[in-house]
Amino acid sequence: MSAAAAPLRACALLLCLLAGSHQLSIKEFVVPSAVEVGNDAELKCQYELDADEQEVAFFIKWWWTPESGSSYDKKLIYQRISGHTPETQVRHDNTSQIEIKENDSIVLLDVNPVDSGTYECEVSNIDEVRKHEKLIVYSLVEGPVINYTLISNEADDKDDDMLLIECHTEDIAPMPDMSIIFQGEKLNISKSVEDSDNDGFYNIHANATVSTAGIDDGEIRCELWYTALEHKRYAVTESYVPPGRDASSTTELPEDNSTEPDPTHNSLQNY
Repeated sequence: MSAAAAPLRACALLLCLLAGSHQLSIKEFVVPSAVEVGNDAELKCQYELDADEQEVAFFIKWWWTPESGSSYDKKLIYQRISGHTPETQVRHDNTSQIEIKENDSIVLLDVNPVDSGTYECEVSNIDEVRKHEKLIVYSLVEGPVINYTLISNEADDKDDDMLLIECHTEDIAPMPDMSIIFQGEKLNISKSVEDSDNDGFYNIHANATVSTAGIDDGEIRCELWYTALEHKRYAVTESYVPPGRDASSTTELPEDNSTEPDPTHNSLQNY
């Protein structure tokens, strides 16, 4: 082989390798980012082969890794091997049932919080391609509940009375966080977040204590949000008034003039 022909042959081999590496591709991949509890979630993974490529050793698989899990917890939930009937795999008792649709799409039926996690599609026909996205199952919140209690100082000097503020919400998903604001100032809080039934629904409780010295009345504001989603915070306010005066009931925070939407089904799905 001449010295001039060697580079041409190397280029031809490189072009062949590049062409081969693009024979298999995923042309449509859909995993919804957020789905409300009780709804169905359709996952799509449509692949594409070159016209002259055959399904020689073909398979397609869906994998699921729990939201709080690692790569060691990844589980096979669907597979179709060339020449065999598609099949789903049981994850565990709390997860949703899976329905098989056309073109290797699957539907998670009546989702619940433990379905949250990373869903990955793997397609192989000697070459291999993968895509993955995270799905979060959430519940809408009516609003945190506010309670407050005046802790009286037994001494003659009443200026040191303390106000105990408590906010709580139960059975919500995914993992929540909370803050308490009094008179426009964010307070240091004690907080507990529990998933006592291991079903992905959390109870959250926060409390803070503040001095009432020099305060005739004030606004208590409790904010709640999901750590795994970007959305406008749920917020409830209540007026604090000293004993002997009527306090207003807990109300939802009125809409402001910002363009950010309230946390609704649509806003959480399209964060």
